[in-house]
Amino acid sequence: MTGFPSWQIAAPLFCVLLTGCATMKESDTSRTGVEQLLISTATDKALAKVDFRPVAGARVFLESKYLDCTDKNYVIVAVHQRILATGATLVDKPEDADVVLELTSGAVGTDRTEWFIGVPQIPLPPPSPISIPRLALFSRTRLIGTAKLSMVAYDTKTKRPIMNVASALARSDLKKFDVLGTNSVQSGSLPEELYTATGEAESLAAGVRHRLAKTLPLPSRDGKTAPTGANMAAVYPPPPPTTAALAPPPPIQPNAGAATTGPALH
Repeated sequence: MTGFPSWQIAAPLFCVLLTGCATMKESDTSRTGVEQLLISTATDKALAKVDFRPVAGARVFLESKYLDCTDKNYVIVAVHQRILATGATLVDKPEDADVVLELTSGAVGTDRTEWFIGVPQIPLPPPSPISIPRLALFSRTRLIGTAKLSMVAYDTKTKRPIMNVASALARSDLKKFDVLGTNSVQSGSLPEELYTATGEAESLAAGVRHRLAKTLPLPSRDGKTAPTGANMAAVYPPPPPTTAALAPPPPIQPNAGAATTGPALH
């Protein structure tokens, strides 16, 4: 009796083990810390693209009745912060305002994509409630936060536009690469923000990468070798803020002995 060659048995088994599967989820739980950070980071990035200086010094009423999205309160307070940064004043009623700013959202949410190589979860035939767990040799997961905000500001008396932002769109992300469930590498804008704020790296590889970035010379934007350590900020300065409080003009120093003309200011 002639048996099957060993490769004819091993080949299908090898193909099954290397089956690639893809799934997509919005969130693992109703509200995770990572999900909220993805949304708030994307919101901050979107608002950083908006120039609020046209309302500087004015009394502003923020109309938020058109805003209907996840983490609505965070979006409103983040806009308040940027309005106040221009030297403007917030008022509670539109009739008390010089400017009305209407705010709405096109998208505020998260997405999740996952891809892995291995054996998917296999449920056993009923009546058994047990399933064979998934065996992933390699997996890649990407979490994405998206924020698209739009706003318009107009003069309360003339109704003429002062700001007309069609849309400000931004994203934040977290990418994870796992080998046999070791969670070996994480990257993306969210891990970078967390490390900058807390000094903590979510994975060993990310921690080593951040420490090397502090000690090894990196090419600067002009193609030259950048200094290391504390001088890194001089080569890679943070982007300028989109809004800043306007500095008051310097006081006028009259010339000694000069006669004062014109009416006095009270």
